[in-house]
Amino acid sequence: MTSSQPLVCVFLKLPPSHQLNSRIHKIAWNVFLPQLDRLNQALEAAWVAHPSSAAKNIWSEARKSAAEKMNSLLEVAYMNYDTASSFLYFLKSLLIGGGNSGAYKAVLSSARRAVRETVMAQEALLNFREDIRIAVSQITTLMSSGGNDISLFITESSASMLELATAVEECHALLEEHLEGLREVKRQRLDANDNQPSEEEFRMVHEKWLVLKESSGPEAYRWRALRRQMQKLGDNNEPVMTPNNPTSPTMPMDSLRSHKIPFWRKLFRRI
Repeated sequence: MTSSQPLVCVFLKLPPSHQLNSRIHKIAWNVFLPQLDRLNQALEAAWVAHPSSAAKNIWSEARKSAAEKMNSLLEVAYMNYDTASSFLYFLKSLLIGGGNSGAYKAVLSSARRAVRETVMAQEALLNFREDIRIAVSQITTLMSSGGNDISLFITESSASMLELATAVEECHALLEEHLEGLREVKRQRLDANDNQPSEEEFRMVHEKWLVLKESSGPEAYRWRALRRQMQKLGDNNEPVMTPNNPTSPTMPMDSLRSHKIPFWRKLFRRI
């Protein structure tokens, strides 16, 4: 009995994995937001002993800036949806026959915009990490002036910044993998001399692009909700919410700190 060989795509390009953006979304909700909340709680505890309106203003601006950086990840999801829609239309035009140049150009245009937005998202994540680092450093300098003992805040903020920095690196790497997929899509050709795709290739490619489109739709991710949660940290006493259960708080931070390996690495470690 012979085993079937994996199908090799000769004519059509496959989309980037839809799981990449899903993993970034989960890391943002399960690491970025809880760690910002952890920093916020550490700051509030330090402010009780060492009040500083200047430090509060710095943190407020840093928090709002961090929330705005999530818009770039929303744009990546939008461009995935747009590129998938364009490619599906291109596939339809191939199936029907006739003039395909317009649909083909739309695919290349969407892929180029998606590449640009993904690069911008990478830059935004690095800026997100740097903005928080600078804010924490400035706050530490302000609150430690006059010999104030803020050792607990320094310990807590250092641990939180390490978690954030590692998560940003992971998301940056995932976006780079996403970029590689988009750049491959840009190599899609439309040549009258090319062989037409087989029925099996057409069916498989269509299915994968459809999955990307459906997983990138307007309701697929909750980036706006994440941004709102980040913006209102410290404005009330409500617990930080998770994306899948918005009425329940996230895992307590004491539980997170009990793991030698960050919990999100266990969730998203590659096989």
